Parts: sequence; C-alpha cells; structure tokens
Amino acid sequence: MLKEFRLFKDLSPEENEKLLPYFRQSRFAKKQHIYFPGLGHDYIYLVRSGRVKVSYLSPEGKEITVTILQPGDMYSMHSEASTTVLEPAEIWYIEVNDFKEIVLQNPDLALNLIRILGRILKNTNDALLNLAFKEVNSRLATLLLKMAREKGTATGDGIAFKLDLTHEELAYLISSTRQTVTTILNRFEKNGIISMQKKKIIVKSMEKLQELC
Repeated sequence: MLKEFRLFKDLSPEENEKLLPYFRQSRFAKKQHIYFPGLGHDYIYLVRSGRVKVSYLSPEGKEITVTILQPGDMYSMHSEASTTVLEPAEIWYIEVNDFKEIVLQNPDLALNLIRILGRILKNTNDALLNLAFKEVNSRLATLLLKMAREKGTATGDGIAFKLDLTHEELAYLISSTRQTVTTILNRFEKNGIISMQKKKIIVKSMEKLQELC
C-alpha cells in the first residue's frame, strides 16, 4: 500500500508491512480543509486519492495557490498554508516524531525525501515568482511549458502531455479565473501553439510557447 506514494516507492513488501501501523487514514469531501483533530500541525500527510490545493492568503485577502497535490504526493502542515480538497480524497497521515523515526531507520528514504522536498520548494518558488513578475498570458504559458518539459512525450504533432487539471485548477495556479484560462487556451490553439484534446494538450511549438513566457 505504501508503495503507491512516491516517497515509499522502493520499499520491499516486508518493509511495507513493518511501516503500515504508523499511518492512519481519513477521508475528506470536496471543499473540506484538511485537519486532523488533536494533532495540531505535527504531522505529515500523503494523498492516496483525490487532489488537494495548497494556498496562502495575502494580507490583502488574496488567495495565492502554490501547488495542487496529486495522488502519491506528500505535504507537511508546518507552514501557514491552507489545504483544500478539490475532489473527494483519501489522506494518509503520520505524526512527525514517527516520521522522523522511520527516516532514521531507513536511510534510503532520506534520498527520496530530499528529491521530493526539493521539488516542493521549486514549485513554490516558481509559483510565487510567476505571480510577482508575469502577466496572466505569460503565467499560463510558463505553466504549460513546465508541464510539457516534465511529463511530455514527443509525437509527430509536437510534445503531448496528459492534462490532470481542470481549467479551474489551472486558474488557481496562475491566480486567474476559469473563464480567462479557457479564453487564453483557445487563443493559443487558434495561433497554432497548442492543440487541445480531451484530457490532453499537444504543444505544437515549444519555441512559440517559450516566447510568451
């Protein structure tokens, strides 16, 4: 079961069975905030199913989304971030002290953890820089380019990747609206930069998309 999560993907069946008792599970409905009564902020949680929006609220009351967690992702609540479930989700969680013990007893996990934390930090920094210095067209182009580079596959028509996010969720990530995202995507398609299919986007010109960033 733990092998479903990126952090524990290299566990042996024996290690999996040994670590399972440390974890608890909870289910959340759409739009619920993730919270575990009695634990405060001293826990790490992993998304087994569903998606979770991680965002901050500015002093002016503006919500800034830094990432959307997918199944297999992990996060810690040692920050002022708000975490909101975007669709029914199953969350596994573990107390921080237990998590530290597991990592100390399994050094191989430390390497995976460093990679995951590095990716979380990079995604957060990228999101904040984009919001601070780029217009909405550029922010969406940057996001699409990042997705194409990270999970795209070369085809005869261009770089294709599965779009795991709705237009509304894309809007969260660039601090815009669903209507604006849809309008810009249609414009990109009309200009021959991308091609949109059901649950998939093909970047027909990485160069043109890069020019918009």
